[in-house]
Amino acid sequence: MEKRWGDEWRPGVRVRMFDNQDRAQIIRDGMIKKRSWGRDRGKPIWWFEVLFDGDTEVRVYGPGQIHVGIENAQKDKF
Repeated sequence: MEKRWGDEWRPGVRVRMFDNQDRAQIIRDGMIKKRSWGRDRGKPIWWFEVLFDGDTEVRVYGPGQIHVGIENAQKDKF
């Protein structure tokens, strides 16, 4: 099976990241709800649907943005 960027991140993982559809560009907490495979410039990747706390609509992010969001969320655990 082809390895995709983001294989290690699954639905249910908490994130802290910029809301890419909010003009204020504030950092928000949320959770990965779903992922779907795709390609970016020919490379296999996962696209991630994130539901921010208090919202009803999901936002879609690529693995680079999700990686940072997961790291930010984990920093606050300790």
